Amino acid sequence: MRLFSIISALIVVTVVSATEQPVTVRVGFFPNLTHSPAIAARQLEREGNDWHLAHLPPGSKIEWRSYNAGPSAMEALLAGTIDLTYVGPSPVINAHVRTKGKEIRILAPVAHAGNALVVRKGLNLKTQKDFIGRRVATPQLGNTQDIEARVWLKQGGLKVTLNGGGDTQIVPASNAELILLFSRGDVDAAWTVEPWVTRLTTEFGGEILVENKESIITVLASSKTALAKNKRGIEAFVQSHYLLRDKLLADKSWHEKLVRDGISGETRSAAPQAGLISTALGRVVFDPREDEAARKARLIAAFTQSLKDSQASGLLNGDAPIEPLLESLVADPVSQQK
Repeated sequence: MRLFSIISALIVVTVVSATEQPVTVRVGFFPNLTHSPAIAARQLEREGNDWHLAHLPPGSKIEWRSYNAGPSAMEALLAGTIDLTYVGPSPVINAHVRTKGKEIRILAPVAHAGNALVVRKGLNLKTQKDFIGRRVATPQLGNTQDIEARVWLKQGGLKVTLNGGGDTQIVPASNAELILLFSRGDVDAAWTVEPWVTRLTTEFGGEILVENKESIITVLASSKTALAKNKRGIEAFVQSHYLLRDKLLADKSWHEKLVRDGISGETRSAAPQAGLISTALGRVVFDPREDEAARKARLIAAFTQSLKDSQASGLLNGDAPIEPLLESLVADPVSQQK
């Protein structure tokens, strides 16, 4: 632990000295556990112990913007109202293809797993064919879980359309509304992320049918336009994110407490039960430090598959090379010390 503290102190000096002037960084995130580093950072702000500002030059500012799902965050990024965002792979791919590979850039991997298809008990939904005539909720049209739902159903031979027709109806809804629809029986299943997966299974009698534990669920993404204007600030934030990641991975109880209090602060409601947060966070795998070449190879493979899935879903026409998407990856500050 002492060695970790010494290394962290050295890295803080490196991060700050590399960006001597104050910076303002506008960051998008969602109040989901797959974005828990953002939720934790927000809670530390509330506690008067702002993590990111402690790792940025004096006078810097962090402006947080909350979104329900990825497509909204990517629209904000392309509109220039944020500098970077925590986001899932499908909205990244969609924006990458829309801009012909010239604008969107991934800065760092954040997490994988933490999302699942949850079905209502008693409906005997086991295979894709069982979903004929059923309704499935997803967080937003074109978000990562929406794409996964459409691709999975189509792989089973079902017809899924955008106008509510076809064999199965996809119902995009905010996560809060999704919970309500599921609890009332207005939908038969929901493909969503944590903590909503755990809430559906523990509070509303849902059962997990499909869970891809290897799929990337969250990255940090920016745009070439934002990087051209604020590269120092954006890269300093990402390096600070890496340091917070290390701290959260090293202290599970602290991580869970920050997330529990953070969700309460974001929703302005009572804090979720500790057991719910512990279970939900246990389904999310936060990407640890890894060799840079291995990291890039893993991301190329993951986003190549994400591109294929988005095309197969029927929501994306066109193509773009994956390599430019990864040309602005930010090096892990600890790796830089080696």
